[in-house]
Amino acid sequence: MKLALQNEVAVSNDEVRQLDRAYVFHSWSMQGNLHPLVIAGAQGCELWDYEGNTWLDFSSQLVNVNIGYQHPRVLAAMKAQLETLVTIAPATANLARGEAAKRIVDLAPAGFSKVFFTNA
Repeated sequence: MKLALQNEVAVSNDEVRQLDRAYVFHSWSMQGNLHPLVIAGAQGCELWDYEGNTWLDFSSQLVNVNIGYQHPRVLAAMKAQLETLVTIAPATANLARGEAAKRIVDLAPAGFSKVFFTNA
């Protein structure tokens, strides 16, 4: 699967980095000193670029993919939710968000009764 993803686009890491530098503002970075790692895809705990280099992701991309990339159960749940409702504003209520919050509270230590969802 990884090789198919790498070969779908005939582009170099430098081309992607130049496009990124021209149009993307990166947070937490001095823009002039920026030389971002180019990522073309990921599977499990492995990342790769457009030139076939691979890395193990020990940081879980800022800890939001701690079960790995492209996990089949997570993808299936995301696809099902996307077919129902892509997103809602923070000031609105939704069954999926309410149920998720309840499950988190049920697992949390005593004294925790609310969940704050944010975009990360």
